[in-house]
Amino acid sequence: MQPRHALTARLATLQSWRYGVTAQIDRVAAFVREHGYMNGDLEATFRALMSKAQHQTVTVVLVAEAGRGKSELINALFFADMGRCLLPSGRLHSTRCITEIRFDRQQPTCVRLLPIETREAPMRFREILDDSNAWKTILFDADNPASVDQAFSALAETRRVSMADAVSWGVHGEGLSNVSGGQADVPKWRYAIVNMPHPLLDAGLVVVDTPGLAALTAEPEFSREELPLADAVLMVIDAAEGVTKPDLAIWRDQLGASRNKRERQRDESNQVRLIVLNKIDSLHVVDALDPIEADRRWLREVDKRVQDVADLMRVEPKNVLAVSAVMALEGAFANNLDLSMRSRLYRLERALGEGLPEDRQALTGKLILEELSDMLESVQANLDQQRFDALEGLRLLGELRKKNQAISEAIRKESSERQTALVAALQEIRAIKPIHTKLEAELSALMDPAIARERAASAEQALSATRSAGKAREVIDAYFASSRADLAALNAKIVEIRDMFGNIGERHFRLLGIGHFEVHPFATHRFETEIAKAVEKATADLTNSGNMLLFRGGVIAEQFAENVGERIVHMLEIAHRESSSWMRGVFLSIERPLEELAKRVGERNAKLEKIQSAELDLAEKIAEIQANIDIIKSRHQALGIARESLSRQMSGNPNRESE
Repeated sequence: MQPRHALTARLATLQSWRYGVTAQIDRVAAFVREHGYMNGDLEATFRALMSKAQHQTVTVVLVAEAGRGKSELINALFFADMGRCLLPSGRLHSTRCITEIRFDRQQPTCVRLLPIETREAPMRFREILDDSNAWKTILFDADNPASVDQAFSALAETRRVSMADAVSWGVHGEGLSNVSGGQADVPKWRYAIVNMPHPLLDAGLVVVDTPGLAALTAEPEFSREELPLADAVLMVIDAAEGVTKPDLAIWRDQLGASRNKRERQRDESNQVRLIVLNKIDSLHVVDALDPIEADRRWLREVDKRVQDVADLMRVEPKNVLAVSAVMALEGAFANNLDLSMRSRLYRLERALGEGLPEDRQALTGKLILEELSDMLESVQANLDQQRFDALEGLRLLGELRKKNQAISEAIRKESSERQTALVAALQEIRAIKPIHTKLEAELSALMDPAIARERAASAEQALSATRSAGKAREVIDAYFASSRADLAALNAKIVEIRDMFGNIGERHFRLLGIGHFEVHPFATHRFETEIAKAVEKATADLTNSGNMLLFRGGVIAEQFAENVGERIVHMLEIAHRESSSWMRGVFLSIERPLEELAKRVGERNAKLEKIQSAELDLAEKIAEIQANIDIIKSRHQALGIARESLSRQMSGNPNRESE
C-alpha cells in the first residue's frame, strides 16, 4: 500500500476541483471582457470569486498534550517524503504555541509569529490574526535544513515573566514551566503560521498543531470558532500511558464530547474526528515463546489498548487508530516497507483521507458557479435586447424602402406624438418620487434590524430575570406575537404599495401601448414559515414542562437567544434587506421601461429625420445592421459555448466534450 494514498487522492480531488472552478472563472471573465461587458464591479467580483476558489483548503488539526509524539506524527503523516523531520520533537523542542502549516504561492517562505503580548489588545482573535503589523516574520530557505531548523526553533521559544503577567495573558497549568520566585517561563508566541512549499500543502492541505489543553484554554475564540471549522481533528494519546485527565479534559471540553447528542451530531456532521493511539512501539511483551508469538501478543495488547480507549472516550473502536509515528518515520527514511506497515500509519492515513468531508467544497463551488451563471444570464438578456433592436431597425429600414414620403412623415408624426406622451408620463412618474421615498422609509422602519435585535435582547433579559415557567412562556409568546405583528404590518404596507404603483404603472403602460404592467410580488410566506418553525423549536426545546423545570433563568435565556432570538433576528434582517431591494425595484420597473421606450422612440425619430433630410443610402444602412446582427450571432455562439462549459461543470462532468 502506497503511503498517503487516500489523503493524496482527497487533495488531488480538491486540486482538480480548484482547477475546474478557476478555469470556469477565467473563461467567463475572458468572455465578458472580450465582448465589452466588463466593468470595475465585475472585475472586483471575479477577483473575489477567484480568491475564494484558490484558497479552498482541507484543514487537519492535531491536539495533544506534550510528550504524546504529536510532532513525530505530523512529520510521518504529512512530510515523511522530505527525508528528514520537519518539526522538532521532544519535550525540550516541542512547539509552545498553536502552529498553522500551509502554503500560499503569493507569500514568501517564512514563519510568521504573533507575540504573546497581543492577548492584552482589546481585539477579537480573528481581528488580531488579520493585523499584519502585529506579526514578526522569519524568512527561511526550504531547501536548506539548517535554515529550516533555525526558523522552526522559534516555535519552542519561551520568555521569563512574572506570574501576574502570565495570568493576565491567560497562561496557566501546563503552559507554565520553571516556576520559581513569583516568575515562570511562558510561550513567547501566541500563534504561528508557517508558509512552506510542499506538494500536499500546495494542493490545499493546512495542518494545525495545537499544543495541549493549556493552549486551547488560553485561546477560547480559536477553540469555539476556528476548531469547529476544521475538516478533521486528530486527538493524540500515548499508547503506553493511556488516557490521562488532560486528555479527557481536551476531549470533553474542547472537542465537545460533553455536549448532548443533538449538538454533537450538528457540529460533527461535516468533520472527521479520530483518536490516535501513538507510540505502540513502546508496548513490550514479555515471556514470549518465539517472535511470532510475541507479535501475536503485541497485536492483542494493541487491540486491548484501542478498546480501552474507545470505552473510556465513548467512541467506536474504528475511530481509535493505533500507530507508531517513530516506526513510520524510520520506515520511510530507510525505505523499509515492512517497518512502515508495522507502524500501522497507513490505517490512520486511509481513515483520514476517506473520512475528510467534501460538502463545504461542494457548497462553495455551487455558489461560485451559480454566480457565474447569473453573469451569463445577464449577458444573454443584453444580447437578446441588442438582437431585437437590430432586427427592429432592419424591419424599419425595409419598410422605408417601400413607403413614400407621406408614410414616412406619418411615422415621424406618430413617433413624435408618442415621444411627447412618454415625456409627459416620465415627468409624472418622477413627480411621485418623494411619495416613493416616504413609503420606502416606512417599509424600512417596519423591519428595522436594530429594533429586532433590541426586542430579542429585551426578551432574553426578561427570561434571564424570571424564575417562573409561566412567566417565561408569556415572554416567549409575546416575543412571537410582536414578530408576527411586524410581518403583518409588512404585508399590509406591501399591499398598499403594490396597489398604488400598480395602478399608476398599468395606466401609463396601457396608454402607451407597451403591454400589461404588474408590480413584481414580494413573497413573505417563507418568513411566516420561519416564525412557525421558531415557535415549534421553542415549544419543543424551551416551553414544555420538562425543559422549563430543567432550564432556569440564564440557561433558558441562552437557549432562547441561540435557538429563537438569533433565528428571528436573522429572518427579520433578510426581510428588511429584501423588502428594501423590492421597494427600489418597484419604482424602477415603471421608470426604466418608459425611459427605454423614450430612448427607442427618440432613436427612431432621429433615424427617420436623417433619412428624410439627407436621403441616405438605405441599402448601405441595411448592410450595416446586418453586419451588426452577424456580430451579435457570433457573440451568441460564444455565449453558448461558455454556458455549455459552465453547465458541464455544474453537473459534475467538466471533461465531457460538447457534441
